[in-house]
Amino acid sequence: MLAVTIGNSFLLLEHTADMGIEARAGSYKGLLEAMAQGLTAMIYGDSPAAAVVTAKILVRAEDPVELLVSWLNEVVYWCEKDNLVPAVFQVEPISDVELRAVLSGEAFDMKRHVVERQVKSVTYHQACLEKTPDGWYARVYVDL
Repeated sequence: MLAVTIGNSFLLLEHTADMGIEARAGSYKGLLEAMAQGLTAMIYGDSPAAAVVTAKILVRAEDPVELLVSWLNEVVYWCEKDNLVPAVFQVEPISDVELRAVLSGEAFDMKRHVVERQVKSVTYHQACLEKTPDGWYARVYVDL
């Protein structure tokens, strides 16, 4: 199954035991947000969620690819820790190895939300983050 959105877009990529997320955006901030949206779609499909609960997140890493993977693993962590279905991501890159973000969403409700996939973690397998002539591009694979 492939899912695509328009604008800050993401694409879910099939893989033998895993699944990938690929995104393009006009800005680094937009790319980090699109990747988080792709991860949310991978986990919850198109389940609706309201921005009623927020979590403030600070992520630091050794390099930009590690920042991307760590950011997405933080999203997984908050989904699991607080049983949260994310609705909105507000990412503020501080540098190419540090970011602040506010993740907003709501508690999982079996009547309104569906878990399509259980994500164990975002991996470094074929992870890619690069500036392109058209903006930014990233790809990661997720261990299901």
